[in-house]
Formats: sequence, structure tokens, C-alpha cells
Amino acid sequence: MNTTVARVFTAIAVLWGAAPAMPAVGAVELSPLEGNVESSAHPEVQRLYPIERDARPKPVERTSQPARSSLLAPQSTAAAQALGPNLIANPSVETAGSPGLPAQWNKGGYGTNARTLTYPVTGFNSPSGLQVTISSYTSGDAKWYFNEVAVTAGATYQFSDFYHANIPSILTAQFRMSNGSFTYRDLGTLSPAGAYTNATVQFVVPANAVSVTIFHLIKQVGYLITDEFSLNDVTQQTDDGNLVPNPELENGSSGQPISWNKGRWGTNAAVFSYPVTGMDNSKAAKVAMTSYTSGDAKWYFAPVSIARGTYTFSTAYKANAATFAAAQLHRSDGSLSYSDTTSVPASSVFATYTRDVWIPMGVNAMTMFHVLRAIGELATDHVSLRLKSPPTGVFTTGAVSLTFDDGWLSQYQNAVPKLNATGLKATFYIISRQMADDGFPGYMSKAQVTTLFHQGHEIGAHTRTHRALTSLSASEQQAEIQGSRQDLLAMNVGPIPAFAYPFGDYNGTTLQLVHDANFTSARSTINGVIIPTWDDYQLPRFSMEITTTFAQVKQAIDTSIANKEWLALVFHKVDTGSDRYTMSPELFNQVIDYLVQQGILVVTVSQGMPSMQ
Repeated sequence: MNTTVARVFTAIAVLWGAAPAMPAVGAVELSPLEGNVESSAHPEVQRLYPIERDARPKPVERTSQPARSSLLAPQSTAAAQALGPNLIANPSVETAGSPGLPAQWNKGGYGTNARTLTYPVTGFNSPSGLQVTISSYTSGDAKWYFNEVAVTAGATYQFSDFYHANIPSILTAQFRMSNGSFTYRDLGTLSPAGAYTNATVQFVVPANAVSVTIFHLIKQVGYLITDEFSLNDVTQQTDDGNLVPNPELENGSSGQPISWNKGRWGTNAAVFSYPVTGMDNSKAAKVAMTSYTSGDAKWYFAPVSIARGTYTFSTAYKANAATFAAAQLHRSDGSLSYSDTTSVPASSVFATYTRDVWIPMGVNAMTMFHVLRAIGELATDHVSLRLKSPPTGVFTTGAVSLTFDDGWLSQYQNAVPKLNATGLKATFYIISRQMADDGFPGYMSKAQVTTLFHQGHEIGAHTRTHRALTSLSASEQQAEIQGSRQDLLAMNVGPIPAFAYPFGDYNGTTLQLVHDANFTSARSTINGVIIPTWDDYQLPRFSMEITTTFAQVKQAIDTSIANKEWLALVFHKVDTGSDRYTMSPELFNQVIDYLVQQGILVVTVSQGMPSMQ
């Protein structure tokens, strides 16, 4: 994002916090063959940025007891901890092995009980999880477990998974000893949970143990569903991983904290003060403005070296005016760019503001600007920047998703045969009550949508009747959003985790309703590529339209793969028509051939979502 765009971002985002109402598309006279859809006469909403969601800070709370990060046991607070890589193969059980088994996983159980182990079932934000059910019980247990992994005796490891169950369940470690025998250790008992809940526990490997697997088991009548497993080596660190120099601003003199700088531009009168009273009566830095016309002023830490990945920025602050935060990125070619300007509400007491920042390819250093843009004061203290996660999944290679809106018959006739011939899978966002069976012969039938699902394509929801959602009441929006998912689930083409907004039209109410309807993603009409920190419910896209050329698509694909980012291509009609939202079958085939020839990773939307952070 260039400097000028970054500076106007928040103003636009604030204006869009309540998106302008669209004309009621349902009021337009459309033929039954056409239905309610995007067209040259009724185009999509053009957005530059996502709606800025509620990011109000939480007041800083000081307690004498460390916070617990586990349902089972508090983690060590003697030193900061870092986790090594996940040792479990196929940790999200997305890869199937032999029939009824995920690759690298096993069924287990003993004793007198009637047990059923089922795979796959709906997982945690994914289509695959593991279920174990006991219908009658006298003795023994039942469980799924991953292949043993090598461990180091005396070392500390952390196990985590997500589960829901209607009975208590137990975590047990099975250690293989150097002589080939087994030792078992119960790690804890978990209470029933009606929705997916995270369980995390740490343990020390006993002497002479060489490998381990973890049983998450049940021992009575009931069920247990599990997903998203991890087993990591716990490394003790001598520091807390904070990259910010002099993060509490305690070291400094002559009005300047060490490793911190003053910054100002535009027409304003800014006064910088150091030290001032900070949180817990410590030192802080303050900037005040007595007059303001344009620009900003801020204290900022000296740029720090950084690698590609997701970082968490946090600061304690006190301000009597709204402020803004943005990342200043130093690129390896010597240029500067600015990323993700967001607003930070005023707070009369020290509060914490936290956000994640994605560092793309070609950036080798960064700092964070927390800026004042109005008459008032801003005090800064206790600043941190820590690596949250290196790139994972689709962001290690780059990927493309092929998404189709509306369920047009031309997609089934002119695009699906090419997809099936090349083995590529796509996501189809279906208008659940605007199908051939409902009197719309220009659209797919329920039987054709079912065929798509059985061919391995993903079915997503696009509301019931494709109305502009912000023109509706909250209850009407809910009927369109949640109702479309219910309609599609009734067709047995689920689990339907993906949603797309008709016309790209939504507001804050819509976002909440989509989340509450148990969708795990939603695609917008914002142009761009998907990065790990993007809002799951405002995913950007690249629109394929009648004026789109192969050179434009190729450039978008090549740039996304070079930067190891995720590009979602959106198709509507695939035919020889003349409407804006049409692509010719010839150009479609050319795009698919290019993806195949280049060996580019193509994923459905829900296959890509686990890579988001």
C-alpha cells in the first residue's frame, strides 16, 4: 500500500462501517430467466478496503497470578516459551488414507464396549474430523491416535487439539520405551463441551522413552469428536521474543528514549515529551497537538529486522482523541511502504491495543506508527512486536482458488467439463432458491449441484434469492443467509462453510449474521489477494469479466505465486454472451491450461482457510 492510500484508508473504512444502502434489487423488474444477479445494469459494489470491525482495546489489568493458557494445566511462567514445529503428520486429518482412516492415523480401543470410529465428520473449521462413539459400555476405552513420533527423554512437550463431546474425555500419553515396552501416563480429564473447545497440556518425557502418541479417549456411553492436533517441543528462552528495543521506554535521557524516534509531517503543532508517567508509574513517551490541519505526529521504535510471516503488535496507550496505527515496511530495494492503517479509539486510562501484521515478500525491516491526527494527547508505553507464525499452508507456495457465483447453467456446461478433465476443484456459490427446479432454467438444477459435490467440488452459499443484503432488515438478512445454508444442507451437499455476498453488498450486521450462521469464510468484492491476516469474512478476489484479458489474469496469477499469496478468481457466466459478468469458454480454458501447465496449487476456498491466522 503506498503512503497516500494508507493515509486515506481509515477515512474510507470509517465511512464504510455502515455500508450505504443499496437499492432493493428485488424491486427491479427481472425476468424469471434472469433472476436477481449482477449485471451491467446492476453491478457489484466496488470496495477498496474491508469494513473496519470492532477493535476496541481492553483496559490493562494487573494481577498477581499469571493467566492460564490451558484447560488442563497452567504453562510454566519461569521463562518465556517457544514451540517447535508440529510433530504430528496430517495434524488436521484432511488427507485420507485407506478407507475410513486418515493418513498416518489409527483406530484403537479395548475391553467390553460397542464402539464406532467414524472418519470423516465435520471438523473444527474444516470438513474433516474424527468421531468415536460408545453405544454400550462395560469396560475398556475407544480412541483415535496418530502414528508415534520420536521424542527426547527429559524434554517438555505440548499437546493440543480441539474437541467437543457429550461426556468427559481423557488425555493419555503412550510412551514407547527403549526396550520396546510401553508406559502410560494420564495427562488430564476434560469436561463435556457442546462446541469445539481447545485443550492444551504440557508433559515431560520420562527417562528411557523414545517415542509417544496421545490418546484422546472416552470410557463410557457417549461421543467425542476431535480435530486440529499439534504436538510441539517446548523450548525455554532467555527472553520473551519481543523485537522492540527498549520496549517499556525505561532507558533514555534528554527528552529521548533510547532506540526511539520522533516523527511528524503536515500542518500541525506537535509537542513531544519524555519521560511522562506511564502505566504502573513507569516511564512513557507522549505527543500532544495544540493545533491541527493535516498530517500526523508519533513516537516510533527504531526499525527492526524481520522475515516474512505474521507478527503481533501490542501497545499500552492513553489518548483523549482517536488515533491510528500502521506498519511502516522497509523493502529490500530501499523503498518504503505502509500497511493496514486502522483506527484506535480514545481511552482515558491506559489500555492495550493489539493487532496482527502480515510481512510480505521483499520486506527486511519494519516499525509501527501509532499516530495522533487531531488536537489532543497520546501517551505510549509497553510496546511489543513478536513473531506469531511463519507462513503455513497455501502461503508457503502461493495458490489460486476458482470460485463461481450464482450457479449458472453455463458454468456446469462450459466450465465443469474442463475442471473435471484436469482434476481441478472449484468452489460454487449457489443461490439456493434460484435454481432450475424453482423456475429459473438459466441456472443449474439441484441434481446438477449434487453432481458437482460428488465430483469433489465445494458447494458454498450465496443467499436464497440474491437480494442486496443491506436493503433488508436484520431478520430478513438472517433468513437469506442462514436459510441458504439450511437449503443446501438439506440437499446433502454440505458442510457448506463458505459464503459469498450478493453484489458484494454487506455491512457490520451482515458480517455478524454470516458468522452466527456458522460460515467460516465469506468472499467480498474487494479487489486483491488474500493474505493470512485478512478478515475471514471479507476475503478479496479478482473478478473475471467480459473485458478481462488473458494477459491480465496471467499477471495476477504470476504475481500471487511469486509473492506466495492466495488469489481467488471469480467467474459468473461462462458463455459467449455480452454482459459485463461473462467470460468466454475459450478464455476460461486458456486460464485453466495455464494453471495446469505451470503446476500452480489450486484449492477450494475451504481448503485454503486453515492457512489463515
